[in-house]
Amino acid sequence: MFTPQEFTAAITSASEQLQLVREALEAITCPRVDTLRIDLRDLSQEAIGELLEDVPSGYRKADRDNDYVYVLRLSNNDQEMVTTLWDQLDAARTLADDYCRVNRENVRTFALYVGRSKKLKSRLTQHLGTEQRGVYSMHMQRWATGNNAEISLSYMKFENQEDLLIQAVEDGIWAALRPAFGRKGER
Repeated sequence: MFTPQEFTAAITSASEQLQLVREALEAITCPRVDTLRIDLRDLSQEAIGELLEDVPSGYRKADRDNDYVYVLRLSNNDQEMVTTLWDQLDAARTLADDYCRVNRENVRTFALYVGRSKKLKSRLTQHLGTEQRGVYSMHMQRWATGNNAEISLSYMKFENQEDLLIQAVEDGIWAALRPAFGRKGER
């Protein structure tokens, strides 16, 4: 039986872990940010493959302990386009249930999605392409290719960092940018 004393010990342990994460957050510096751009009208499998050609896959042994935090956003800060994309994804969601959530409460945002992955190339392919049915992502090639807009895709690599620290970084970016799509929090 789980006891009140065990609960108290668990809360103390969680507090200590969070204090360590806080100290690590205060000491962390921004790693190199790599940014790619693609026009939504160019979201063909070939264009996505070319765009992501040099993006780390995460499958190499040397990359096993790396995490990537990424941001997809509109390049031109067009609020009308965000509204259009909300409407288009809402319509697409009536046809399939593997799309990310729509955050209409996050008004005045140009960030589309904030995420984290160990297998960056695969995850970005899911967001941009049509593949991987059943995996929650944006799947933009299915519904967004008729738009005259450019998106930027920025990512940062974190090497050998604690899971709680990377989660805190992702959550902090999510809270600061309030993206139009996706959800905050661990997978």
